[in-house]
Amino acid sequence: MVTWEERHQHTEQRDQLTLRVKALKRQVDEGEAEAERLEGLRRKAVRDMEEMQEQKEALQSRVTALENELKRVRFTQKILSSDDNDDDDDGFYYHSSITSIFTKRNLQTSSC
Repeated sequence: MVTWEERHQHTEQRDQLTLRVKALKRQVDEGEAEAERLEGLRRKAVRDMEEMQEQKEALQSRVTALENELKRVRFTQKILSSDDNDDDDDGFYYHSSITSIFTKRNLQTSSC
């Protein structure tokens, strides 16, 4: 037969084990809550990284477009500058032609 002391000891052990189980359940709940919090932070970090990647790609496309525009403008300026130089030569040639027309040798006086 089980004595009163043994019964009391078993009841005490059961109570202690019940308290230990409750404490362990609380620790599990806290651990799960922390895991959920960290998972939320991880998801947010991934979203932020994806948004930054998209922004980087958009900015890189814009930089490339601006570089191409700059190349086009420089090329156009080079062409226009070259044309201006040609015009100056043409202008000089034209000026020389006009000057040669009005030289004394080419002028004829009329007796009017």
